[in-house]
Amino acid sequence: MRYVKDIALFIRNKSVFIGIDVHLDSWSICIQCDGEVVETNNIASDYGRLKNLLKDYASAREIRLVYEAGFSGFWLYRRLIADGYNCVVTPPALIPKTTSKVKTDRRDAKALASYLSANLLKAVSVPPAEIEADRRVIRCRSTLMRKQNRIKNEINSFLHLHGIRRPAHIRWKWNGADRQWLSELQFEHTSDRFTLDCLLETYQDIRSRLTEVTRYLRELAKSKNYCRHFEILTSLKGVGLITAMTFLLEIYDFGRFASNDQFGSYLGLSPAQHSSGEKTRLGNITRQGNAYLRGVLVESAWTVIRYDPHLRAKYERIRAKGTNGKKAIVAVARSLAIRLRRCLLDNVKYATEA
Repeated sequence: MRYVKDIALFIRNKSVFIGIDVHLDSWSICIQCDGEVVETNNIASDYGRLKNLLKDYASAREIRLVYEAGFSGFWLYRRLIADGYNCVVTPPALIPKTTSKVKTDRRDAKALASYLSANLLKAVSVPPAEIEADRRVIRCRSTLMRKQNRIKNEINSFLHLHGIRRPAHIRWKWNGADRQWLSELQFEHTSDRFTLDCLLETYQDIRSRLTEVTRYLRELAKSKNYCRHFEILTSLKGVGLITAMTFLLEIYDFGRFASNDQFGSYLGLSPAQHSSGEKTRLGNITRQGNAYLRGVLVESAWTVIRYDPHLRAKYERIRAKGTNGKKAIVAVARSLAIRLRRCLLDNVKYATEA
């Protein structure tokens, strides 16, 4: 629906702000100029149709567009940038909240356009297409790991349903001995044996996929794009293939953070803060950052404190205050990330402090 009769005249030499509420099959669009809604539209999720719509706004001084980061990725952003438009992708968690309980696609698009015109939106850093493709490999591994853990739990639940306990020599390391024992179990009903075999085959298939992905990541780490930075990160014991490649692929541009606090916020490892008057209370971490990287950093921190005296001392100092180990290791993970980033910026290997 158009609200201005002569659009070309109204927008001439002005800035136009466009909010796009992206869905799988359709895009809801709101176009604003001078604080007024010029047009609202709902089109199929097709870039050609969006480009035809934008032709009517060629007389504007600039056209700025925004949509939320999510399932659609960055392909729309890259197409718009390649065609000379100014586009940002904004994180949904940082969009200003409204008190209205009415939520529609049209309202969402209008809110995006309004916030963009008021310069109230944050923009995510869009990685180069090659980096994003490599990043999907490490995220694929993360997905496979979750599936592997889920199928292990299903097998354990199946055994529990039958009152079967593992013998003393089975340590649940899911190695050859474990699987051999599972494959030899006898059941009263053949259907139970069939079900367990299906679960074991699924587990083996996931395990094989994980091996392939890990092998690919090892080769990727040796490539010219990553080899030097990978060498720097893994110079610290406790930082291995997965942590190092996740660090490189999820962040990719380590100079884009103005401060350690900004970097910590990106990771979601900074504590939430509640201030009132003269009182300030620090809460749990915000968890608003990169969950993939946060997970591997915390996992690595448990190993790193065995080799880095500085981080070990920090862990023990926090524990001495009565803080539990999980919260203490999160603080260590934040320091670890900051120190690793510093090594990459300075192009030097990690040096543990005695």
